[in-house]
Amino acid sequence: MSLSYPITEPNSVHHVAVGQGHQLELEEHGNPEGLPVIICHGGPGAGLSRFECAHFNPKNYRILLYSQRGCGNSTPHSCENNTLELLISDLEAIREHLGITRWVLCGESFGASLVLCYALAHPEKVAALMLWATFLASSEDYHWYLGKSGAGAQFYPEQYALFNPTGSDTDELIASYHLRVFAHNELARLEAAKAWCQWEEILCDGGGDNPRLHTPEALINSAQLQLHYLYNQFFLPDNYLIDSARQLAHLPIWMVHGRHDLVSVFARAQRLATALNAHLDIVPGLGHSLANEVYCQAQCRATDHMYLKLKRLQCKG
Repeated sequence: MSLSYPITEPNSVHHVAVGQGHQLELEEHGNPEGLPVIICHGGPGAGLSRFECAHFNPKNYRILLYSQRGCGNSTPHSCENNTLELLISDLEAIREHLGITRWVLCGESFGASLVLCYALAHPEKVAALMLWATFLASSEDYHWYLGKSGAGAQFYPEQYALFNPTGSDTDELIASYHLRVFAHNELARLEAAKAWCQWEEILCDGGGDNPRLHTPEALINSAQLQLHYLYNQFFLPDNYLIDSARQLAHLPIWMVHGRHDLVSVFARAQRLATALNAHLDIVPGLGHSLANEVYCQAQCRATDHMYLKLKRLQCKG
């Protein structure tokens, strides 16, 4: 029996202009008077997913879903004027558009990186953080899932040989795919995008079908955004998030992470949790794919506990 919450149509849909020609699609779900929580999807480039509503009690939370600039139903689909600093400013634009004073931020994979960066930039606007399958956007993380000696190459050597046929090192591999997915030739772009996204799906769930990537346009958009951020090292100094984490240790923070995650290194997530003084739920036997009943139950427990904790703090305040 599923223990998750219902997924419904949005109460309202907003289109928020954030500058540089970009407009974000934003959906509101749950209780309009509830605790506001905004969910930052992964990728970069995954786009909003209503499946995220399943993790939040709609009676308690005002659930905000949005597609980051350049993807989903946000427009345009472009890597121009698309940096981490601008993604942070987009979150501030959404908060101001909705008139929210302080909110909970929830991030999945790359979305967790974005949430941490936003909290470091705007700590006074943050009530709490919830982080799923946290990706830390540093060279150690790139080597873990892309490198010749990384987890992916060791678990899936046959597929890795197809993904990296020349045996390039991690930086060369990223540069090569970046060049190809932005090539002038559309067939070359599509071929590179398919190879890139197939490798990602193998690491997330063993290569299962992803309906989000059924069109050539979606494949290319997803690969371009990911490689744009990887090629630019996520616009962050190396190891920035772990090095800065103690600045956020005063916040209520709950993390959920699969022990067998082949994209986001569990050991580094554990190190981050220690620095953040965060509660860390370890999901045994599972990796980076959150589309799993056990993972979903862990997320539901996290959001329920966080709601109660914040209500207690509100009463004490």
